[in-house]
Amino acid sequence: MSKPPRATIIFYDEQTQQLKMCTVFRREVQTVIDREIARSGGMTIPPGAEEYGTEPIGDEDARKLGAMAILMQAGVHVELRERLQITTAEPVNWDKQKPSAD
Repeated sequence: MSKPPRATIIFYDEQTQQLKMCTVFRREVQTVIDREIARSGGMTIPPGAEEYGTEPIGDEDARKLGAMAILMQAGVHVELRERLQITTAEPVNWDKQKPSAD
């Protein structure tokens, strides 16, 4: 018997002011995943990977994934931005961020 598919969620907990991560059954969040894939197409890791590709996912891909997840949360949580000590290829202009659609 195979294990049910899972999704990993990264979020900022405003109460504790910490980034948190948890893994849930995909069936519990599949509707949200489907909606976001239809809206934006999602992002492959590594970026630009071919559909059904099997290229290696290396250390740098893992670092970029972590940085992207943190920057995405910082885009809507000003208090998190102030704590970042991340080097990016280009400076981040927070003024150009889209407003949250809560």
